[in-house]
Amino acid sequence: MADLSLCNSPAHAQAATPPANSGAGEKKPPAVPAGEKVSEPKPADKTAAPAPQLPGPEKLLNGGNFWDHWKYISEEEKEANRNVTWKVISGGKDQPSVLVCSGKPYGYIRTQKVYENFQFSLEWMYPNDPNANSGILLFTAEPDKVWPKAFQVQLHRPEAGYVFPTPGSGAKSANKLSPTMPLDLPVGKWHQCVLTCRSGNISVMINGAKLGEVTGCDPSKGAIALQSEGSEIHFRKLVVEVLAPEPAAQPKEPVAQQKPDQP
Repeated sequence: MADLSLCNSPAHAQAATPPANSGAGEKKPPAVPAGEKVSEPKPADKTAAPAPQLPGPEKLLNGGNFWDHWKYISEEEKEANRNVTWKVISGGKDQPSVLVCSGKPYGYIRTQKVYENFQFSLEWMYPNDPNANSGILLFTAEPDKVWPKAFQVQLHRPEAGYVFPTPGSGAKSANKLSPTMPLDLPVGKWHQCVLTCRSGNISVMINGAKLGEVTGCDPSKGAIALQSEGSEIHFRKLVVEVLAPEPAAQPKEPVAQQKPDQP
């Protein structure tokens, strides 16, 4: 009789089971026809917006109607006096016009426009008085009066370039720079002044030397003014250029603190 023990062994008793369908219930993406490219999503447009276009340099003594650019303020408050105190003289061919201030009465002229971030440059000359006095007012605020709230850049010969606030104005820092000795500013010669005002800070250069600096000005915007202070003074090449504000300081990322090793 044949031995049937082999038919009952585990190897023969175990039936072959088909593998489970692991993808049952899942939808497959539709097949792409041969030769056709798969469209990819377009990346987000991260192009930064263009910076605003700034106007170019503006001449404030350009041969047109002078009083279209300036307003006259004086102690006497007589509008008829403005053309006596302030006169524009044509410079002729290839020569700049000259603004002559008699110095009397006391007062000033200021721009009709208000400026905040800008560079203002001019040349000035005292024709005959070695002790003459005048100044430039920055961030000049209303009301118009003698003297207004502003920051004065001194043009008095011994202290030209020094900056100080008029009553009602203030700054985070006082004038940081001052000439150690009076500048050599001869009478009858033209001298250059360049004033840079950005984000409430004022920097003054006289004949290429940095002589004044004030930070944290309040007010930090206003008109530009020229003073009449008792002495004849001549101005020319008055140019203002609007500047972009100083970029804001980027916050520093915190430094990750390394944890001490655990024992």
